[in-house]
Amino acid sequence: MPDLVIAQRHTAHLDRVAEALRQVHEADRYPMVWPDDPVAWLCPAGTIGAWVALADGVVVGHVMLVAADGVEHVDQLAAAARASVAGLAGVSRLFVTPKARGIRVATALLERIEDSPVRRGRRLVLDVVDDGGPAVRLYERLGWTRVAEGPAGWTGPDGAHPPVASYLCPR
Repeated sequence: MPDLVIAQRHTAHLDRVAEALRQVHEADRYPMVWPDDPVAWLCPAGTIGAWVALADGVVVGHVMLVAADGVEHVDQLAAAARASVAGLAGVSRLFVTPKARGIRVATALLERIEDSPVRRGRRLVLDVVDDGGPAVRLYERLGWTRVAEGPAGWTGPDGAHPPVASYLCPR
């Protein structure tokens, strides 16, 4: 098993993170639509913090926290958490390169953000394409609670609104 380090993402990481994202997109179509500027896509407004997973110095994963107002079904998530939307933080842009799967990289990234000082007591929430795939299975295996589901507020490459599920972190 390679030496895995979870580190705060810095500007110097962004080109390598974009390359890792390209590998994920080619393997899994995540994101569904390749962004015109992948570095900008990795740095959206409302970013609270971002981390990379490094295996022997190579970027193999990424996760970030964002303001929760961009998470699908945020009002239902806030009600389930008994918190205001400002009392939530959204997990976003979580991905692991195909070659690094099966060594708990995504779990390590999620554990890091759960313990992050920038979380500042906010309850974590997220949305995910509800396709029954590995991401859905990961969140459910880790005890995240499905709160809501329905069509996304955005469209995929076919112009349709894919189904999404929104989850609340158990801690």
